[in-house]
Amino acid sequence: MTSPQFPPGQRPVYQQLSALVQQHFSTHQQPRSGDARLFRKALVIISLYCASYAALLLVPEPLNLLGWLAHGIATALLGFNVMHDGAHESFSRTGRLNRLAALSFNLIGSNRFYWAQKHNRNHHTFTNVDDVDEDIDALGLFRMSPHQPRYWFHRFQHWYVWLLYPLTSLFWFFVLDYKAWFSRTIGKRPFSKIPTLADQAEFWFSKVLYLLIYLIVPLQFLRGTEVLTGFLLMHAALGFLFAVVFQLAHVVDKAEFPQPTANGAMADEWAVHQLRTTVDFATNSRFLTWALGGLNFQAEHHLFPRVSHVHYPQLHQLLQQPLQQLGYPLRSYPTLWAALAGHYRHLRALGRPDDTTLVKAGLAG
Repeated sequence: MTSPQFPPGQRPVYQQLSALVQQHFSTHQQPRSGDARLFRKALVIISLYCASYAALLLVPEPLNLLGWLAHGIATALLGFNVMHDGAHESFSRTGRLNRLAALSFNLIGSNRFYWAQKHNRNHHTFTNVDDVDEDIDALGLFRMSPHQPRYWFHRFQHWYVWLLYPLTSLFWFFVLDYKAWFSRTIGKRPFSKIPTLADQAEFWFSKVLYLLIYLIVPLQFLRGTEVLTGFLLMHAALGFLFAVVFQLAHVVDKAEFPQPTANGAMADEWAVHQLRTTVDFATNSRFLTWALGGLNFQAEHHLFPRVSHVHYPQLHQLLQQPLQQLGYPLRSYPTLWAALAGHYRHLRALGRPDDTTLVKAGLAG
């Protein structure tokens, strides 16, 4: 495939927004990375993660199933709040601490190197672009983009998607990770670099460690059926939270799906592309902002991924008026339920035989 490319030269929208953000941090003498608020939250979440793991081993059966469920939720919180900032090098001003935070992804099932290729490089650059952004590729099971083929069963996808989302992390950790690792591609885009021997050792060590922590060690305390039931329950909670939170930012009826021309040219500069494809939700909810690691402020995150999520509410207020004046207002749903409804409507529309969503798809050619 022809690699997509954004227009060369000046990036006026991004440059104007970047200048505003730089001035904001200089004026308030704040680091762009995490601060005491993030470190306190990280300690709380790590404590929940460790306590729930101990509970799934030590609480008598079958009450320990609540420990497995709680651990799935705590794992999602760890991913949203610690791993995600670490992977974007925004958790701390210290590189080693960022790397340690990013390595938590290896602990909870996946791989830091793979995430950097899939998320940082592909998703954050070519958001909602078919064959590049793997987040909208469900191998035909769901139709997330209007440019993807429609099959007869997609007519029901707005119903069955909720039953399959709990399988997301199982499929991710046990299929997609290995598929990408052996093919050296994400979507149809090759890795930006070949994994070193250290990267390969880290990948395989992490996979073995994961099986040790979540299957072998529990089998020393619990019956096999209890371990399997608990493991699946944990992944159901983790997978559902991962899937829903990331889908609400891009696979909704307020987002667009711009595609390159035949020669790979994208229509807009990168920042405008992010604003067309990314949607905020529930930005007034302090609880969701805390729990989701600011992932309800997705536009701010996509524009400034190396700024810690603890600053996103401030950036939201800072950027609203300038973006309105530029003609690219922040797209947002007022509540979580409104965002869920937007996701439902989008899937329902794309599954219908009379689908007309190509009108809003933002075709560049």
